[in-house]
Amino acid sequence: MTKRIRTFRSNLGQLPKSEVFIDFFKTKTNNLFPIGIDCIKGLFTIESRSNLTKISDWTSERDNQAFSHFLSNSPWDHSKITHWIYSNVNDFVGKNGALVIDEKGSKKKGKHSVGVKRQYSGNTGKVDNCQVGVYSCYVKAAKRIILDFKLYLPKEWCDDSERCDKAGIPQEYRIFKTKGELCLELIIRAIEEGVKFSFVCMDGFYGGIPQLLTKLEKMGITYMASVKSANRVYLEEPKYGIPPRKGKRGRMPTRIRVLNTSPIHISKIAKLADDWQKIEIRDSTKGLLEEEFIMRKVWRIDGKENRALPVLLLVRRELDENNKIVHKYSFCNDVTITSLKKLAEMQASRYWIERSFQDAVDLAKMDDYQVRGWRGWHHHIALVILAMFYLWLDFKNLASKTEFELTIYHMRLIIRCKYPLNPITSEKVAHIIVRNCINQERTKLSKSKKKCTTNVS
Repeated sequence: MTKRIRTFRSNLGQLPKSEVFIDFFKTKTNNLFPIGIDCIKGLFTIESRSNLTKISDWTSERDNQAFSHFLSNSPWDHSKITHWIYSNVNDFVGKNGALVIDEKGSKKKGKHSVGVKRQYSGNTGKVDNCQVGVYSCYVKAAKRIILDFKLYLPKEWCDDSERCDKAGIPQEYRIFKTKGELCLELIIRAIEEGVKFSFVCMDGFYGGIPQLLTKLEKMGITYMASVKSANRVYLEEPKYGIPPRKGKRGRMPTRIRVLNTSPIHISKIAKLADDWQKIEIRDSTKGLLEEEFIMRKVWRIDGKENRALPVLLLVRRELDENNKIVHKYSFCNDVTITSLKKLAEMQASRYWIERSFQDAVDLAKMDDYQVRGWRGWHHHIALVILAMFYLWLDFKNLASKTEFELTIYHMRLIIRCKYPLNPITSEKVAHIIVRNCINQERTKLSKSKKKCTTNVS
C-alpha cells in the first residue's frame, strides 16, 4: 500500500499542463492567459460560493476589477474554447457516442441579467426567475463532456432594443429563436465540427416538437427522443387520401386525412402491455440499475406531413420515490434496431448530461457568477466547460497510472493540491476586513440616499 501511495503521489506531477490553453484568451492587444488560468483555479479550489472577489483574494495577486473586466468586457473569443473541445472530444471520449441535448436554468434575481425572466427551467422542473441555456453534451458509457451552449433569449428581450443594448447583445443575436431552433443549431454545429456521434438523445420538451424530429429524419440523423404520455400514434401504417363524401349533401371533402386507422394515446399501449423485459442499463451507487422495457413499432403524427412517419416506441417502467409505477416514453426513428437492450441503453444516455450539469455546478461553480451581460455569461460558461474538460483530462491521465478507483470528485482534491490557495497572511486578512467594512458603509449610505429621495418625491 505504501508503494502504491508513493507511485500515486509521483504521478500527480505528470498531469496535463494548462499551457495548451494559451491561445484561448488572446485579444488584438493582449494575451489574458494568466488571468484565465487564475479564474479556472478559483472555480476549482474555492469552497462554497465562488465570486470574483474570492477568486482575486485567494488565487491571484490581481484585484477583482481585473477579473470583472476579463469576464464582462475583454473581447477574447469564447468560441475558440468550444472549437478546441469539438476537435478533441472524439479522441478523449471515443467515437460513435451520443450527442445529448438538454437545457439548464440558473436562478437570478431582478430583470437585468441577459435573457432573464420568469420561465420554465428544465433542471428544476418549475417556473422561476432564471436564465436558460441550451447545451449539447457528448456521451459514451460514463464518459461525458459538455460541448457547446446557446443562451435562450425570450421574445420580450429580442423586442426590446434598449434592454439588449444595456446587456451588450450583438445585433445578429437579437432575432428570436425557439429552444427547438437552438437545439437544431447545436446538432448542426457538432456535425460541421466533425464530431462522430451515432445518435441524438433529447428530453420530452424537444421530443414534443414534431417538426424538429421530422427535420432530423430528413437530415438522416438517428434520434432517441423522450415524449409525453399524451402523444398519439398509429398502430398500423396510415394511408392518406381525401375521404369520399358522406351522402349526397354538403361540399366535397378537399383535406387529406388518414383513411384506414385511428390514433391512440401511447399511455394506452403501456397499460395493455404484458411482455415487459428487465434490462440492465448502467451502474449506479446501489449496483446495477435494472428497469423494465417494451418496444413497439408505431407511426408518429406530424400535422404538417401527409405521410407515414414510422418510429420505434420505447416504454420504460419504473418505481418513483413513493413506490408508484411510472412510465417513460421515447421515440427512436431507426426502425431497423431489433435489440431492446440497445434501445434501453440509448434512452439511458440522457442521464449523463444531467450528471454533467451536476458535476459542473459542484466542481466548477457553473451557477456561481456575478455577470449580467451577454459577453460575461458566454465567457463564464466557456470557462466552466473548459475547466471540466481539463478535470476529465487529468482524470484520464492519472487513472491510467494508478490502481486506485478514482472518481472525478477525487480529482478536485488533486487539483487543489496542484494549485493551492494563496497563503493567509496578516496583511491579507487586514486588507479583506477593511475592504468589507468600507463596502458595508457604502451600502448603508446608498440605501439611506434612496430612502431620502423616495420621501422627497
